[in-house]
Amino acid sequence: MNLGRATRPRAAFAVVAVLIAAGLNLALSGRAESASPTCQTSNAPGGLYTVLVCLTQPSSDSTIVGDTLVTATVNVTVGTSPGVAKTEWTLDGQHLLTDFQSPHQFTLSTADFADGEYAIAVSAKMRDGYVTPATVITATFANGNATAPPNTRQWSVPPIHARGPQEPFVVAAVGDGAGGETNAVNVTNALVGWDPDLFLYLGDVYEEGTLTEFKNWYGGATAFYGRLRGVTTPIIGNHEYNGSVAEGYFHFWDNIPHYYSYDANGWHFIAIDSTSNYNKVAPGTPQYEWLAADLAANRSPCTVVFWHHPLFSVGSEDPAPRMQAMWDLMAANHVTLLVTGHDHNYQRWAPMGAGGALAGDGIVELVVGGGGHSSQGFASSDARVVKTNKSYGAVRMELFGNRADMRYHAAGATGTTLVDSSTVSCKGTDGLAPTPPADLTATVNPTPSVSLAWSGATDNYGVTGYRVYRDGTAVADLAATATSWTDASVAGATRYEYTVDAVDAAGNRSTRTPPVAVTTLGPDTTPPTAPGGLAAAAAPDAVTLTWSPATDNVGVTGYTVLRDGVMVATVTDPTYADSAVPANESHTWTVRAWDAAANASAESNAVTAVRDTLAPSAPPNLRVTSVQPGAVSLAWDASTDNVGVAEYQVFRDGNLLAAISPDRTFSDYTVGTTGTSHTYLVTAVDAAGNVSGPSNPVTVTAADSSPPTAPTNLQASATGPNRVELSWGPATDDVGVAAYTVYRDGTILGTTTGATFTDTTALSETSYTYLVSAFDAAGNSSGPSAPALATTPATTPVLAVADTYVKASSPTSRYGSATVLRVDADPVTNAYLKFTVSGQTGVVLRARLKVWVAAGSSNGFVVRPVADSTWSEALTNWNNAPLIDDTSIAATGRTTSGTWVTLDITPLISGNGTFTVGLTSNGASSSSYGSRESSTAPLLLLDVTS
Repeated sequence: MNLGRATRPRAAFAVVAVLIAAGLNLALSGRAESASPTCQTSNAPGGLYTVLVCLTQPSSDSTIVGDTLVTATVNVTVGTSPGVAKTEWTLDGQHLLTDFQSPHQFTLSTADFADGEYAIAVSAKMRDGYVTPATVITATFANGNATAPPNTRQWSVPPIHARGPQEPFVVAAVGDGAGGETNAVNVTNALVGWDPDLFLYLGDVYEEGTLTEFKNWYGGATAFYGRLRGVTTPIIGNHEYNGSVAEGYFHFWDNIPHYYSYDANGWHFIAIDSTSNYNKVAPGTPQYEWLAADLAANRSPCTVVFWHHPLFSVGSEDPAPRMQAMWDLMAANHVTLLVTGHDHNYQRWAPMGAGGALAGDGIVELVVGGGGHSSQGFASSDARVVKTNKSYGAVRMELFGNRADMRYHAAGATGTTLVDSSTVSCKGTDGLAPTPPADLTATVNPTPSVSLAWSGATDNYGVTGYRVYRDGTAVADLAATATSWTDASVAGATRYEYTVDAVDAAGNRSTRTPPVAVTTLGPDTTPPTAPGGLAAAAAPDAVTLTWSPATDNVGVTGYTVLRDGVMVATVTDPTYADSAVPANESHTWTVRAWDAAANASAESNAVTAVRDTLAPSAPPNLRVTSVQPGAVSLAWDASTDNVGVAEYQVFRDGNLLAAISPDRTFSDYTVGTTGTSHTYLVTAVDAAGNVSGPSNPVTVTAADSSPPTAPTNLQASATGPNRVELSWGPATDDVGVAAYTVYRDGTILGTTTGATFTDTTALSETSYTYLVSAFDAAGNSSGPSAPALATTPATTPVLAVADTYVKASSPTSRYGSATVLRVDADPVTNAYLKFTVSGQTGVVLRARLKVWVAAGSSNGFVVRPVADSTWSEALTNWNNAPLIDDTSIAATGRTTSGTWVTLDITPLISGNGTFTVGLTSNGASSSSYGSRESSTAPLLLLDVTS
């Protein structure tokens, strides 16, 4: 067998000049010596790079006879290339070929087409997804074809090379390789080196299986898989189909059938079309029934079935559960091997019987999809499978009279590597019948009908179906999955007897179940319930009705739809679209249900609707209400509609941005960077989907969205008990810094336009953390500066000008000269302190009372307001002491002897003036505190804005 070249093959042609005397026209066969390229430049989105695509031959306006070389180049002339994924070629707008690697060239057989002028076009798909516009030339095909020549040949199985009983019959198999890539060269070099007696190509010629792709990528006699054509029996893959048509496949393979079988060296081979496009794999379809008949007729102990889509797979392609019925049929007929492709990897599954259960005498499935067009990994795992990620390669099978020795070889540029090997034995003939179904039951329904149910049978290969008998006569043949059936052909008030048996794929039938007898019911006279929840949704083309299904003792058969009391339709589902209702008029609908006995329900609830075809008016007065950094706000006035506006649609630069309901305002937070302009429009939509004309347009330029830099070198210095001086290095901004925001302990303190700030509201003896940020005129704010710390010093205290205490048990006693101030609850003893504040020009930030605990207590004292400050410490006793208010300003709780107690009494001190505070006991125990006559006099500590 000719190996051909071990590189990607490309054709070259000589120029054949044909002089046509009548017009001296030059007809070209192959390519011209000096073709003039046709080029087109395009820019990737965002201007990332520029691509130059040149169709270099043939020249535009050429006349071509026979085969010609078609070539193109793809170059990135500006920017960084993401790489070329592929070039896509069309002929008169129809897919011609996809080329997956450079050089981008192929042979075009113009004799496959009718004569005439054609547009040949190429576009490049880059690896980032960008697709260039097509570069197009025109050419005239001149082969004497009035129409495209048909292929009338009929494919037949190639001659089979017979081997002796002990001599292996070599079969090679792989799919998913015909894409023209280097990996396909490596795989086909390995296949040719094996010199197989038979080659199974498992489907897929890329990208769409056109005749041109078959001729170039599957290959002729000296290229790719075409080198094995003399020993090949193929099956079709999904890539060969365009909808339900696979013209290239059937033309290339001489009208090969979708499915066929043949015998080779004692083995039986069966080819199946597994595609969903053909979709003839279920019981009852021609292909399935043919397979059942073929298996029954041949009964070979050694059988290979090959199709494209695996039933079992852990690859990234989904398995094909539609093939389950065929698998179960094959399992029942002791098929040895199933060989598939589709997943671009290698998988060998353990022997499995019907349903995929492990079985020593089951089918071994191979997935051999590493033929050379891309590799695929694995999406899951399964204990039943051996798999490899060395994807490019093929399986070599040596077939003997009772077994197959299988080896999977990975193929590369330097040769092959053995990856997996195994042996599978042939199975023999099935002569064992299934077990009979069990637990047959029969239920009488009011229809009248009889519902049967049973437990499934079992079989050594698998049950393929069930047969139901009524009074000894077969009335139904059912699938292997069926365990119930309803007999709707019975008469009322009649006795029937039922039995069921099971059958396998070999035709072995079980014994029948014991019979069960029933007597059917008489006629049905009960109507269904009325349909509920009838609702109507109006649209310009129809009013769609939906409702909750009715119920019936036997079963609802259908519904009657009434419009304005007149029947307009009967349906079986609980929905109906009334497209014949007159537009823009109000109509009323109801629905009735009926059963098979023609019993009709009451009418449903009524609904009224209008098939609205009138669009709302265009939204008036679209306007811009705000332009902020990164945001634009819009508003508009209300549209009008004959029924009502449901929503407004906002468009930016012609693209739908948002649907708004019921508001008439919108904010766009995706406007982009400074200086970007956008044009906005608004349309109104009603509930029926009618869309108004557009509003007036408004064009907006985005505001500044770049923030300033953060201020630097923040310094904080406490220059007084209530004053901290701040300074920092100025921030910068692309437009200009407007001002700075000053933060104290995370809270905004103020703003300033300069690079300094004075905090005049600080409290004494307090530590603060300051931050500064900058903002520009557009409101963009910088990040914060580094923090600066400052601690304020203590304030100068105010001494009491008078203090005393009074005692209820000694109402005339005076204690103004005492060195302590006493408080007690029993007898009641209260203390008074008077302070005079003067010379303050600021606002009082904080006032604190600080007293020395001479004798502590568990309760301490409460500070309360005293309105009268005219008392004197020398004259005040219990009888004439000023009234202490009940309001509690502050309380100490437990006080400890020999310590200072400080309480916040800010509410009592408003500024300059004389103020009196009263101290009362906070509990039953007494306590005393240093008076102004002692060395530990009470103090008033004031924090005032500086």
